[in-house]
Amino acid sequence: MTIRKRVRSLLWRVPIEQEVQDELAHHVELRIQELIDRGVDPAEARRAAERRVESRRVAAALTRIGRQRNESWERRDWLEGFRQDITFALRQCRTKPAFTLAAVLTLGLGIGATTAIFSVVHAVVLKPHAYADPDRVLLATSIWRGSPGGWSVGNFDYFRQRLTSVEQFAASTPTSFNLADDGDPERIIGSRVTWNYFTLFGIPPSHGRTFNQDEDQPGRTHVVLLSDSLWRRRYGANPSIVGAQIHMSGEIYDVIGVMPPEIDQIDDAAQAWIPIGFTPAQLALYDEFYLDAYARQRQEVSLAQVNDEFARIAQALSADHPDLNRERSAGVEQLSTVLVGDYRLRLLILLASVGLVLLIACANVANLLLARLAARSRELAIRAGRARIVRQVLSESLVLATFGGIAGIAIAWWSLPLLIRLAPDGVPRLGSATLSGPVLAAAVALATGSALFVGLLPAWQATRRTTLTEDLGDGKGALSGTFKPWIRQLLIGAQAALVMVVLAGAALLIRSAINMQQQPIGFDTHGVLTARLSLPAAQYASPEQARVAYRSVLENVQAAHGVRFAALDSRAPLVSGAGSNGLLAEGRPMGDFILSESHFVTPGFFAVVNNPLRAGRTFTEADTRQAPLVMIINETLARAAFGTENPIGKRIACCEGSPGQPNWKTVVGVVADVKSRGPAEPSRPEFYLPLMQIPDAAWTWTGRSLAILTRGDDVAAMTAAIRASVKAVDSSLPVFAIRTVDEGLNRIMAQARFNTLLMSLLAATGLVLAALGIYSVIAWLVAQRTREIGVRMALGASKRDVVRMMSLHGLKPVVIGLTVGFIGAIGATRLLQNQLFEVEPRDPITLIATAALLLVVAAAAAALPAWRATAIDPSTALRE
Repeated sequence: MTIRKRVRSLLWRVPIEQEVQDELAHHVELRIQELIDRGVDPAEARRAAERRVESRRVAAALTRIGRQRNESWERRDWLEGFRQDITFALRQCRTKPAFTLAAVLTLGLGIGATTAIFSVVHAVVLKPHAYADPDRVLLATSIWRGSPGGWSVGNFDYFRQRLTSVEQFAASTPTSFNLADDGDPERIIGSRVTWNYFTLFGIPPSHGRTFNQDEDQPGRTHVVLLSDSLWRRRYGANPSIVGAQIHMSGEIYDVIGVMPPEIDQIDDAAQAWIPIGFTPAQLALYDEFYLDAYARQRQEVSLAQVNDEFARIAQALSADHPDLNRERSAGVEQLSTVLVGDYRLRLLILLASVGLVLLIACANVANLLLARLAARSRELAIRAGRARIVRQVLSESLVLATFGGIAGIAIAWWSLPLLIRLAPDGVPRLGSATLSGPVLAAAVALATGSALFVGLLPAWQATRRTTLTEDLGDGKGALSGTFKPWIRQLLIGAQAALVMVVLAGAALLIRSAINMQQQPIGFDTHGVLTARLSLPAAQYASPEQARVAYRSVLENVQAAHGVRFAALDSRAPLVSGAGSNGLLAEGRPMGDFILSESHFVTPGFFAVVNNPLRAGRTFTEADTRQAPLVMIINETLARAAFGTENPIGKRIACCEGSPGQPNWKTVVGVVADVKSRGPAEPSRPEFYLPLMQIPDAAWTWTGRSLAILTRGDDVAAMTAAIRASVKAVDSSLPVFAIRTVDEGLNRIMAQARFNTLLMSLLAATGLVLAALGIYSVIAWLVAQRTREIGVRMALGASKRDVVRMMSLHGLKPVVIGLTVGFIGAIGATRLLQNQLFEVEPRDPITLIATAALLLVVAAAAAALPAWRATAIDPSTALRE
């Protein structure tokens, strides 16, 4: 049956019930005639025939069959019509390859960028965490004067004995090991953890077992768990390593298991774990806050109840041990929230921005489709009804969006690895970003949404015909007919508004990045090289052994060719993980501590970093443990401790002694503030102690690990000098974390640069798309008004008049869109508050400059086709 006959049968078909009755009546008549032919009485024949069909089940079954038949016909008719529409749309795409390519690339760029960013958002923010019941795993923080921080061993044990709202309470602290077994010596990052650390997270080992409680005791901690990456890289993924022994930091450890890669989501730096094994002396120590603590919330308990219990126990701790806990509290929050941090907001802002670019792309393609439909107005006028036109237009937009979606997935597949490589270090779970099932489903949804966005407006406009005569009057589609220019100008205005928002955000980030780049950090970073060295406790058990070894290394480095200055520091500049201490200035009440970052340095340190001395002196070789104890402080600490008074000669207690018997150190110098955490972070209180005066306990705090700093012109020569100097002292010691200070600064700046780069690329893409949209509108208007332009020029209109007239058509919607976008930018850029440095989200100069740039680009895009219109020959135009 042909489509036309089938449609006609559907339109004129009698109801199913009537059709069934007619069919049964016909069957009865046939049966009666059959019985009469056999010699049955006609009356009896009728009764017999009617008895066969009088059952309601027969009629119901026939009615059901009839409806199924009609539904099947309707489905086939719809599919056949859809196939014809798609075939027609593909034919249209083939006949206009330039239009098709432009539309597909535009949509592909928008869909691809959005898919790539969404894959990152899915991996970092949306994807469930690998550990069991993420909503119940909490990070516990010890809060001093409103600032969250780590735990002392005594405080941790105090809480562990009293907590009832959590199932598990565990602790960890970072450490490092010199791994020197059969391979070359290397330095690996590790963690010391309580025995229930892995039980709390619910992550079992991939091989072997985790720690038991007996192994988390002093003297029994020589067992180790390896990370999956270390197991594969150094041991070739050999399962037999479980049960074997390895040498770390001069001691032998039994390998009891290998952890799976999922643990990297919690501690991505650790490559090995050993039990922490608190000693009785450590359990009695309520100072030295270096532990990270975690808790697993009980199922029947709310997060608020857990926080209430932590606050109550903190009050009890403050009463029992007031000297170090008078102003200290405690609290918890979900670990998943902490792990993601402010990346959640950053990535969602980025996703919203790329979504705006996709909307701009869709508006551009909708404009192109409107122009194409306008050229086909005569064809549309003689085709089927409005429903058919809508189906054809939506089918064409679906074909374009499908090709655009395929191109977008290809663009996302290519750009995602590049995006991961360009991203700064520290973005959690970024390495797991892939084009997974949910991401591909999102890409399909984006393509479908784009098809609707692109097709609905042109389809609606195409069905708003006035009269057939009007549409047939001009094969190009008269301006007074169906395809009026206002709808395209509306799309241009919307594009201008969206571009304004994205462009304003990019401009603010660019200004912020420039301000950060120009911000001084307090010392000269050029030509400074840092490297890390760590002495194993087994080989350098006494502090004096450590002092002798480091002194020998420093002397060798200072004597090496290419090194102008050399020094040691407990923490390299612009590196995270600073040690901190509570300092008590003389004359202040006990407990009025100033939290300050510590540096243990050798006398040449200030010459290496070229940190200006504001008052007093620097350290000398005479500042040993036998001499008076001294310290140097920065300007911020000087103000916090002594206000406007001269700090030279005043005393500060820190790092040793007891609350009743503070150990005083005399301030002998004040140095300029240094932005140790980067140019965007404010200077913090910092103090410096001579390395040869630090207490013996400080060598345990630092893990016998110090940074070697050198200044010179040849980085390669300094690197070789450091390696050779260490090898001359102990060939088993690995040198690690070798980098220039400039590289450290670049790493800190990487986040701002990354955000600025992506936003700038998105803004530039949106600006180009908007310019192309304006150009296409003016070019279409020129084609539509060729005869009018010819008449005007024949009557004496100048080229300038024609350019002004045509350009205004494109600039009017841009100005309106800019106004709307300006208001939108004022509201939207507030979301960037935490990413900006020394520039306000509503900075008028930036917003006005952004609007001016967009207006200039729009004017140029409008003027180009308008200027081409002036080349029209009036006589030729009048003949068209």
